[in-house]
Amino acid sequence: MQTYSMSNAPSGTRPGVTVRLEPEAHARLQQIAKAEHRSVAAVLELLVEREIRARDDAERVIRVHVAPELQGEPFGDPDRRPGESDKSYVRRKKTIDAFFGR
Repeated sequence: MQTYSMSNAPSGTRPGVTVRLEPEAHARLQQIAKAEHRSVAAVLELLVEREIRARDDAERVIRVHVAPELQGEPFGDPDRRPGESDKSYVRRKKTIDAFFGR
C-alpha cells in the first residue's frame, strides 16, 4: 500500500507530535476526516500547515515609498464611508490626525 504525505520528504524524516484534544474537538476532527476521506493525522497536518501559512501571510511587511517631505503624513483626509454620520467622520478624522501628530 502506498501512502501519501503532504510534504515531499520521506515520512521517516518528519518528526511526530503527540496532541491532546478535548473529546468534543476530537469527535469533530473525526467527522471532518471521515467527510474528507482522510485520516485524523492528515487533517491535523493540513490544519497546522494552513495556520502557519496564514500567520506567515499576516506577518508579511508591506513597504510604501513616499517622497521625503510626505513621510509620516496620511494621504489627505480619510474617505467618507457610505452612510457615515458627520459626527462619526469627525471623530474618525481626529483619531487619524492624532495618530499622525497633526
